[in-house]
Amino acid sequence: MKKILIVLAFLSFGSSYAGGYRVALQGQRMLGMAHAGLSVFKNAETAFFNPAGIAFLDKKLSVSFGVSGIMSHVKFQNEYYNWAYETDNPIGTPFYLNVAYQTSDNVSLGLAIYTPFGSSSVWNDWVGSDIVNDISMKVFYIQPSLTYKFSEMLSMSASLIMAYGEVSYNKNINRYLADEQGNKTNVQLESGMTGAAGYALSMAFKPSKNVSFGINYRSKVIIDAKYGKAEFNNVPAFLSDKLKTTAFSAELPMPAELGVGMSVKPIDKLLLAFDYNYTYWSVYKELRINFKNDLPTSVSAKNYKNTSTMRFGAEYQVNDKIFVRAGYYYDESPLTKDHFSPETPSLDSNNYTFGLGYQMKKWAIDFSLLYVDGKERTDYTYVNGEGPSAHRFGGTYVSNAIIPGIGFTYSIN
Repeated sequence: MKKILIVLAFLSFGSSYAGGYRVALQGQRMLGMAHAGLSVFKNAETAFFNPAGIAFLDKKLSVSFGVSGIMSHVKFQNEYYNWAYETDNPIGTPFYLNVAYQTSDNVSLGLAIYTPFGSSSVWNDWVGSDIVNDISMKVFYIQPSLTYKFSEMLSMSASLIMAYGEVSYNKNINRYLADEQGNKTNVQLESGMTGAAGYALSMAFKPSKNVSFGINYRSKVIIDAKYGKAEFNNVPAFLSDKLKTTAFSAELPMPAELGVGMSVKPIDKLLLAFDYNYTYWSVYKELRINFKNDLPTSVSAKNYKNTSTMRFGAEYQVNDKIFVRAGYYYDESPLTKDHFSPETPSLDSNNYTFGLGYQMKKWAIDFSLLYVDGKERTDYTYVNGEGPSAHRFGGTYVSNAIIPGIGFTYSIN
């Protein structure tokens, strides 16, 4: 009996840490323009978007830093059972720090510290608690870069990526298992901070004063949590010798991304930018959790699909100090119909951005606002468990997010 319960509990344990966990908020000036910054070489934000573009900055040193506040909300409705729940997510605060420095006419250095991936969802006392109660993933990159300017039109760059991440995840074992006081048995997974490495390559091409092109490739990074901790809570007495605190290991891939961009100034005060991003989410084929005791290894198919994002942004210079910005992009979800689940449900979305900049002699301040409008998605394909305890979990999901941000830039000749 004990063995059967344990196997049933962990056959479905491989729920994803998050779904579509890319965070595109690295630069408030560019975020006001739909985050279309691959070919816009204006300040230190270039150290993230396209380090090769540092060679074309008109300042010897530029430093930018900023933060966004993510206020997201997801609602779930199952009409057949009349289930209705919504997340109670904490406010996320992804940050960035970018530095761009031209050491000579041909050589430039860059440094970008940013949070490219992450997610957080809290489902309180809901019917899907055996899939997820709450989940949080935090990843930040440190990316130094070296740029060489071959001519007045062409430059290239290479970067090292040092990635660090941690994951916290809680779920009930199943819908029924509880201790003698009726408290549901759950497991808390903590990965601890884990490091990994990758690289980035970029190119900038500026054939004229008013036209620029950019290409950037950022490699995949595999975060390997070798020393995670799994802690079981509210364990009934008859399972206390099996469900004990133990160690686990698991891998979570940060996908590679290829971007190409073009910007043009049709008139002196108007800048238009277009970026195309292709994200190689297909690297996330499964989530395998290996426990250090005699609990069975958990394997869950993910089979994410590669996605495309097209970004359109504009900036208008009102006068010497004030800039207004706007943009739009359509973001695809990497989750397929057969592997959709609610840990952090990722939906196709329409994204609208707005921005305002104020330029001083050495300082600039930029405000941005992003509204994420997730497209409604109905799914009834997720089956949690097997045999008598299995249930077909699905319904309609809707989501939205409001993300304000503020950034500062300091530049000198």
